[in-house]
Amino acid sequence: GALRISAPRRMSLATVRDFVVGKQDWIRRHRQKIRERPYVPPPSRAERRRDRDLVRAALPPLIAKWEPIVGRTVERFSVRHMRSRWGSCTPRTRTIRLNSELAQKPPECLDYVVLHEMVHLLEPSHNARFHALMDGFMPEWRTLRALLKR
Repeated sequence: GALRISAPRRMSLATVRDFVVGKQDWIRRHRQKIRERPYVPPPSRAERRRDRDLVRAALPPLIAKWEPIVGRTVERFSVRHMRSRWGSCTPRTRTIRLNSELAQKPPECLDYVVLHEMVHLLEPSHNARFHALMDGFMPEWRTLRALLKR
């Protein structure tokens, strides 16, 4: 229930205080939402390791499946715990990184994220071309993305 505020050092305390006062209603509503959520204990180190190993083992066949379709190869991949995303890609090095928590999702979600990151090897941004490529490779990708956002 604690509130933590992060602000640039150059910002005055009065400006920070005014901002917080202006957001009091929003803060109250969200604190209440948090209190109403059921407590889910964080995964243990062993559970995280197991999830990472499961995703790591599932990746080679998925990458092999999509490489000839996408027309690009993945040089390296890694799996790690990520707080705010399901995957990331560095097109220059042809490296993809995936979130170990994908082990807790349906297998088709992992398939979608692998393809999503591999399409970044063709188109680095999420522009119209990226979406058109995704539509061509996996027409149901929007449904799977929505499933991941829940």
